[in-house]
Amino acid sequence: MTTRVIVVSGSLRSASFTTALCRAVIAESSRGFGASGDVEFVLRDYVRALPIYDGDLDTDTPPSVVADMRHELTECHAVLIGTPEYNYNIPGGLKNFIDWASRPFAKHSLIGRRMGVFGCAPGDRGGKASVEYLRNMIPLFGATLIGPELLFPKINTLIAADGTVDASVMGPLSALARELAA
Repeated sequence: MTTRVIVVSGSLRSASFTTALCRAVIAESSRGFGASGDVEFVLRDYVRALPIYDGDLDTDTPPSVVADMRHELTECHAVLIGTPEYNYNIPGGLKNFIDWASRPFAKHSLIGRRMGVFGCAPGDRGGKASVEYLRNMIPLFGATLIGPELLFPKINTLIAADGTVDASVMGPLSALARELAA
């Protein structure tokens, strides 16, 4: 049976550093995180796909994209979230994903999930406020927070034009991915 880890980038930007790191984790995992290649990391664009959270839509029959996301999260082993930092917080689209995923209260799809988070930004903080926000929230969801605080400041200097990610980033990011997959 394949262990599935859902990877979510909090960025919508097509040339996003966060999404580039998410893709790098997936590429690295394809080389075998599991003892027998039984771990699958899958990038999902929930941040772009979900409608803005509206309690009036959150019924027993929510929008199909929400129902599909919730089902996939319920079935997965773990969730890895990459986040940039906008105005010292998580981007609105990522907050929207969290809102849909963490409802209905006490019966939602994040309960029991293993969750990890990393932040990156071109600035000196590396997404610190966003990562702290998510790391504080994850236990409140009934999920298990995995791994250390991972911040990658000046990320624009750590990804080459060909997409190669510096070892100072890939080492800790791969370690978190392996821990999530365990």
